[in-house]
Amino acid sequence: MKKHFAHIIVSALILTLISCQKKQSGFEISANLDGFKDKSKVLISDIASQKVLDSTTVIDGKFVLSGFLENDPSTVSLMILSDDGKERNYTSIFMGNEKISISGNKSSFSNKIIVVGSNYHGLKADFDKQVNPLYDERDKKIQQMFTLRNDGKWNDSLQSAYWSKTGLITKIDKETSKITEQFIADNINSHFALSQLVTNKNDFSKEFIKNQLDRLEPKFLDTRYVNVLKTYLANKPLENGASFYNFKAEDQNGQTVDFASFFNSDKEFTLLEFYSPHCGWCKKALPEIKELEKAENEKLQVVTYNVDKNKEDWLKTTKSNGITWTTLWNENGRYSDAYTKYRIVGTPTYYLFDKHGNLLKIWTGYDEKLIADIRNSIE
Repeated sequence: MKKHFAHIIVSALILTLISCQKKQSGFEISANLDGFKDKSKVLISDIASQKVLDSTTVIDGKFVLSGFLENDPSTVSLMILSDDGKERNYTSIFMGNEKISISGNKSSFSNKIIVVGSNYHGLKADFDKQVNPLYDERDKKIQQMFTLRNDGKWNDSLQSAYWSKTGLITKIDKETSKITEQFIADNINSHFALSQLVTNKNDFSKEFIKNQLDRLEPKFLDTRYVNVLKTYLANKPLENGASFYNFKAEDQNGQTVDFASFFNSDKEFTLLEFYSPHCGWCKKALPEIKELEKAENEKLQVVTYNVDKNKEDWLKTTKSNGITWTTLWNENGRYSDAYTKYRIVGTPTYYLFDKHGNLLKIWTGYDEKLIADIRNSIE
């Protein structure tokens, strides 16, 4: 009897270990591509965070990449660089932590690679067939615009011709949005369509979003997408003078804090920064934000919210960057309530509040005027 009981315990432990291994298993991509030179470098990155997940080189048209997707499934970017770094080829795949293979050739790498073994990429391939011609046409118009500007031929008439409500680029964007909306409606009960609805939610009416939520099958009701969309519908964009949105997050000392608690200090202003460790513009802004925080410390407090899901990356970069102010993190990353309520579409993004928690100004992105504008706002 004792031996039988021990056998049951051991079997249960083995099953538990196998189950845990399955949950933690990542992805693997095996490639067989024509036209790429040996020693060309291959990088795979998470498109949302820009984090490099793995790298290798091409040998006889083949390579293998592996890693782990924290948001499963999600879109990854695959880039192949020539050994001199002058030539770059990109494609993207919507995939989970699964084992897949890709094939194709260099000339069609960007939009016609063949993906086998994925439970998710098929819909993206169908979608790409519809929108890629529009993206290509848009790129041509943008190049035309830059050529005209460089030749000194750009004027108000051309500005209107390209960017007005009936402009060349505006028409392409409207057609792309129309196709995207229809595609989402036709395929709403899928991870890819839901991810597109989350990504493009600002382009659609609230009525459209509500209708799609009403049509969801039970298995999708508790997904991260639905939580984002419900939060989005329930909260309007902050306008100047409006009170802050509160949220809970973990600080670098392991304490759970309310954002509201920062308005109990004696600081006149609070700058809420949405930041990603892998964002190039965030890295560019960091030295200037550090200088600003030090110079204006008597009246300004900076609070940095890390938008990515990987906790280890957050703690590591907080330490390596020498951050002395509070940094915050939430396990839901870009699917957190804070990210959605504050309508973040890219990093860095900055919200400046007065001592009462009322919004003074928003900055999206980084440029050389950013710090001067923040200084002017607090002075």
